[in-house]
Amino acid sequence: MVARHVSLRCDDRFGLAEERRALVGGMTSADYAWFIEEYEKESDLIGVTFVRDLSPEEALRRIGAIPGDISREWAVEAYAADGGAVLVDYHCYEPPQALSRGTETASLVTGITVDEDFAYSVDGVVVTRFAPFFPIDRQGSDPDRLLGHMRDLGMPLEEEEFRDTRTPTLLAVTLAARATGVSFTPAHYAVPPIVGSADCPN
Repeated sequence: MVARHVSLRCDDRFGLAEERRALVGGMTSADYAWFIEEYEKESDLIGVTFVRDLSPEEALRRIGAIPGDISREWAVEAYAADGGAVLVDYHCYEPPQALSRGTETASLVTGITVDEDFAYSVDGVVVTRFAPFFPIDRQGSDPDRLLGHMRDLGMPLEEEEFRDTRTPTLLAVTLAARATGVSFTPAHYAVPPIVGSADCPN
């Protein structure tokens, strides 16, 4: 696939970053049910990363991928979104921390054959990490940074368990959007992504 040039609106420059974050912060799991449905059509694995304030091309370059090159093992789709970019892959590798330097990322890896993980990173440091099915057990430099969003989304933060298998994944995707301030909609998904590839992470 030939790489497309996607211009990224610089919300910070126009003083709109906080307004954008407030709007995304009000999203509920209903806003991302479509994404889970679309992804499950392709695979039982989900690997998605929300990246704040980077273009799809720059996000690909930071993980070592060349936009438009699909010759290497780790293929990644990069979509333009409001407030940044969203990376999707079917290998479910955790992206390198270089992706979050100078910005914020939130990654979700989940599926029946992989270790499930949610990781929110800022400037190259993992701030909050937990398994989507067990959000009470959190690690990172500031494990409670996203606690307000997690409570608002209804994640079980005591000992209770999820009632079905789809809910943890859906809530984790919604949390990724809220944490980064990146809004990914069906309209964004309908635009062909920029595809790149990289060597598989160690």
